Amino acid sequence: MPAATVIEQLAAARLELERAGELLIAPSPEALDRCSCVLEATGRQLSEWQPRLAEQAGNPDALAEVWRLRRSFRRTERLLQNAGAFHWNWACLRGAMTGGYTSSGEAAPVLSRHRISLQG
Repeated sequence: MPAATVIEQLAAARLELERAGELLIAPSPEALDRCSCVLEATGRQLSEWQPRLAEQAGNPDALAEVWRLRRSFRRTERLLQNAGAFHWNWACLRGAMTGGYTSSGEAAPVLSRHRISLQG
């Protein structure tokens, strides 16, 4: 595979990760669903390209694009972690509000596993 094609594929994957990150900045249920689809598709593409990427070892342009892709991945990873922490904290708050606290002082567990979406 020509180096330009590999670099273009890496750049396309990076742009998809950046798109996922933009969705995570204001994570509505719809945005999270779209983000999930984008991340799954990008992950599949990178897995498929893996054997051909090894052929570009030593190519400084490909390496530079890999580093840009890595930075986008790390940013998206942090945004996902923050969205998960936000959801976890809300679940704890909801548990405390609906079930009080356990004898160990922790918020009561949330009994429902369904997602709640309130729109005003």
